[in-house]
This record gives sequence, C-alpha cells and structure tokens, in this order.
Amino acid sequence: MEHFLIGTAGHVDHGKTTLVKALTNIDTDRLPEEKARGMSIDMGFAFLEFPDIKIGIIDIPGHERFIKNAISGLATVNGLLLIVDAKEGIMPQTMEHLYIAKCFGIKSLCVAITKVDLVDEETVLLAQEEIKETVRSLDLDVFGYYPVSCLEGLGLNELKEGLRLYSKQLCIDRKDEFLKVCLDSAFVVKGHGTVLRGSCVSGKLQEGDTIVVEPIGYTAKVKKLQTHGKFVNHVQSGQRVAINAPSIDYQAIERGFWVIKPEQLIKSDKVILRANIKAGKTYQFFFGMRCITGTAKRVSEDIFLIKLQEPVICVSGDRGPVLSTDGKLQCCYQVIHPLPKRVSKNFIRSNLDILEKDLIQYALLEWGNTGADLTLINSLHGKAINPTQINAYKLGNKLFHHQSINNAKEKLSNLLKENKGLIRRSQAQLKLKVGDEVLRFLVSDSKDLTFVEDFIVNTKLAQLENIESFRSLMHFLEDGIKEEKQLQSYKDILHLCVKRGYVHSLGDFLYIGDTLLKKYIAVLRELGKEFDVQAAKEKLGLTRKYLIPLLEYMDTMGITKREGQRRVFLR
Repeated sequence: MEHFLIGTAGHVDHGKTTLVKALTNIDTDRLPEEKARGMSIDMGFAFLEFPDIKIGIIDIPGHERFIKNAISGLATVNGLLLIVDAKEGIMPQTMEHLYIAKCFGIKSLCVAITKVDLVDEETVLLAQEEIKETVRSLDLDVFGYYPVSCLEGLGLNELKEGLRLYSKQLCIDRKDEFLKVCLDSAFVVKGHGTVLRGSCVSGKLQEGDTIVVEPIGYTAKVKKLQTHGKFVNHVQSGQRVAINAPSIDYQAIERGFWVIKPEQLIKSDKVILRANIKAGKTYQFFFGMRCITGTAKRVSEDIFLIKLQEPVICVSGDRGPVLSTDGKLQCCYQVIHPLPKRVSKNFIRSNLDILEKDLIQYALLEWGNTGADLTLINSLHGKAINPTQINAYKLGNKLFHHQSINNAKEKLSNLLKENKGLIRRSQAQLKLKVGDEVLRFLVSDSKDLTFVEDFIVNTKLAQLENIESFRSLMHFLEDGIKEEKQLQSYKDILHLCVKRGYVHSLGDFLYIGDTLLKKYIAVLRELGKEFDVQAAKEKLGLTRKYLIPLLEYMDTMGITKREGQRRVFLR
C-alpha cells in the first residue's frame, strides 16, 4: 500500500477541522483550549484509508497568531487541501498558507469550497474563480475543485475520491532515501516508556533498528512501532509514526528534532542556500518543523552562507520559509549545500558554477587533499550514491577531486626538483598536507618515483649517495656476486640501483656491483683478445654457478661474443 501526507490550509473559521472530521470521523482539535475557544491552536492528525493508498492528514491552525504552528504542520506534507469558505473567499491566512506550502516545495493542491449550503451557485462559482486567479498568481496548480457542505454532507464522497486520485498522482516512493522522521511530540506510555511521534519524510524504519535523535545525538533501539494507533513491524515515508524508544528521555525531545539512522546524515550549523534576503541580517529559518535563527552572509545576488545558532539536518534541495525576527513571513529558501566545509566567500564565488551544477564535485574541491568519505557524499543528497558513478580518484574509503590530486602531484614534483630528487617521506607529507594513502598513490602513479627507506626518490634526479642503504649496498657488493636472498634488506634500493646502473642483474637471481663488474672485465682482458671458460674460472676464482651467468651477461652487453668454446672481446 502507498502512503501520502496531506496538510490542510485556509483562513480561520473556514471549516478546516470540521471538514477533516466529516471526512475521517476524527476530531483533530484535541487540546482543551481548542475545545473551549472553538478554534485550532496546534496541528491535529487524522487519516483516510483506501484499498490502494493511506492518506495521513495534518490539520493546521488558521489564525494568524499561530503562524509558526501552521508552518510546522505544512513542513512534512507532500500535498495540500486548501479550504475556502464559499461566502468569504480568499482571506489573508489563505494566502499565507498557500505561500508557506509553496516554500516547502508543494506545486499542486486540491481545493474544497466549504459551506456551499449557505450560498447560491453563482457565489460558489465566483469563489472558485477567485481561488483560480490567486493560485495562478503563486504559480501553483489545482488538481480539482470540490464544493462541499459538512452540515448536509454534500460533495464529501467526491472530495474523498479526489483526494485519493490526487495522492496517487503525487505519491513518490522515497523508501530508498535515508530515514528522516520529523518529530512533533514525545511522551511516556505506562508500561512502554518513551514514545516519539512524528512524520516519516523519507526512508524506512523497522523494529529493532538503531536510531539517532538529532541535533542532540541521542542513540536508541526501536522497541515497537505504531502508525495511526496500530502496531506494525515497519514504517516508511509518507506515514505518521509513533516510535517506542524506552531509553530516551522524553523531556529532552523538542518539536522539529529528527530521527535518523547512524552514519547516514550529518548535522551542520552552516548551510549555503538560495533566498531573497539581505546580507548581514538575522532571520528565522524553518528546517522541517524547527525554527532556527541564522545570520546571512551574501555570496552572490541570491546565494547566501547562513551561520545558524544550532546545527540542523538537511539535504540538498530542501526548502522552507524564512521569517523576520519578529515572525513575519519574508520569502522561501532552497538548500544548495547542506554541509559546507569552506566558508570563504572568495572560494564559494570562484567555484559557484560547480556548486550549482555538481554539488559532489564542489564538495570534493572543498575537502581537497583530505578527501571526502562516502558518508559525507551520501549526506549531501540524503541517499546512497554509487561511488563508481562519481568522477573522482578513489583511494581507500575516500574520494578526491582530480584537481586536488593533480595539484599534489605537481607540488611533489617541484619539491623533488628543489631537493635534488630526494625528500624524506615525513617532510613531503607535511609540505603537501596529505595523508599516507595519498602520498603512496602519488608515488605509485609516477614511473619516475619510488620509496626507499624513509625517502621519496626521483629515479632520474636523485643522488643516491645520500641514502645510507645505497652506501651499505655498494659496500656489500664490493667482495663478490650476490644472490637475491642475500639482498633482502636492500630490496627497496636494489631495483633503483639496477635501473641507474650501479648494480647489474646477471639473471638466475644473481647481482653484481658495477665497480666489481668492471674489475672482472679488466682482469679477463689480461687473458688476451680471447679466452675459454676454464681460463676465466682460474683467473677470476669463481665457481661455474657465478661465472657462467657473468660471461653470458658480458655477451648480452656486447663486450664479448661466444664462438664455440671460446669468447672473443668485441670492445
């Protein structure tokens, strides 16, 4: 079954709560003061159930004094039921609610024209025309108009079916996104302990899952789950949910806190967003149901870096209303970057094109040589991103922008040139400000670089005499041909010495120093222009195990040439 959340909207006394009760048989005015005053003060909750979809309804207050409660009610819904009194038509709070809904990204709505039993048909048509013009002026669409009378039961079945079709059309499967439950209350149930109640905006949750309540960071196990008064094994996006988490202190929970899963979403007290606000001023920003004060620093005409008074959970594309400090609606915002690392206006401005086109590439640029792990990358969009689809260097569990790695390569190359092809590993790491994994990649990715002991060596430029193991190896090779197993302690430098001609590989896992090789050749020349194996053996004092590979190597080098049982010097 699909699930969908709808909010009601409309001016005070236009019949929102009465209509919800007529549709669902649930009275959403649950507070004593609401009963006493005959007016909704806080949000109420109801639901409509069909064979193919279950619609949660959040009824919001219409009075201007409760604007923040109205915003909270519309913060987690995906659809809107606009309720307009046929006689009064569009009123101030009608407009305000429509604008709030638009701020949260709602683009289409259903319209119920109420109390049609008190007016004639022409008045109903005039009200509909006024609503049409108003909605059009806000660039919103109307799915359908439904004249109703709760007193006489007129049009209620048609409205129910309209809401079903409307919800089916807009319902989006968000189960694959990370879990986000926006909490509106917490309380204790005797025998069960703390219950957290809210709306599941995205993702899914099962009994036994571990959750985190942010921004306070409380972790708990889910003991039981309920939706609309029924125990269930799991819940998903689009549902009202009650989470039994006994280990959490319910008194620590505030409206607008988020329930998420560990290591999925990251909170931040800085965001980059698009809004029509003024630089240097302080505003109230609604992230979900929670109103948080923040100060705006202008980056470009309509893009701002916001420093918030407390951290928030949000993802790229999230929307919401902006209020002045005295609670007046100002504009809407859209999150461009939920987790900015670099807050320099110059950096943001110079990379603004990247930020607006590809947030992941921008984040990789921000993190530079440090790299960004997948938890951070996933948090940007609130879902798991396939790392193979990201254009980046992947080193260990981190991703690096190509520019960052290429810059580090260039810096390392310059460092080696400045230091005559040789630099200590720790010094290079300090200068480049990179981790060990990046440094190893920079070296392995270059055919001219290698590690020797604690050094990074440019095999073409380095003066190997400055390396202790080189000096020790040269000394060790002075007294004869050595087997590879004898050179294990020199394996880091051995390959480089062969490459640079200080050592020669005779094959058969045998090595000889260049100085000794030249000495042996000089001694063999004393035998004349040609010689045989026996003469060479007696002259050099070598066994055939070492002598034959030596003579064959001299042939390979073009120093000698084998002719039958003898060898002739060619040069």
